[in-house]
Amino acid sequence: MRSLLLRRAPAGCAAALRAPAAPALVVLAVFAAAGIAVLDDYGVSWDEPLERGRAVMAARYVLGDGDLLADHSDRYYGISFGAPLLLVERLLGLTDDSRAVYLVRHLLTHLFFLAGGFFCWLLA
Repeated sequence: MRSLLLRRAPAGCAAALRAPAAPALVVLAVFAAAGIAVLDDYGVSWDEPLERGRAVMAARYVLGDGDLLADHSDRYYGISFGAPLLLVERLLGLTDDSRAVYLVRHLLTHLFFLAGGFFCWLLA
């Protein structure tokens, strides 16, 4: 897999892929462990229910189940991050338990952060 990445990667990325990955992997592992360790203690911010509500409303609109989005004041806000989170909620069957919904959303957001950190390391 690594040789496939090296063949197709631009020159800057190829050099990063050849660099020892151990320091970056250790940092990612520490951040992953820290995020998972505090997951139960993390609260719900004031805008999370609003963000989730927009994603639910947009999904209903796209699926043809509702037309509230056309007249809603938040219709211009994007759902490119909220829609995949909503999809994972539905796949896991977490529609009734709000605590589980927000814990999964926080975990996925943290994993997205870790993926972003990894790709920034590749660019460095």
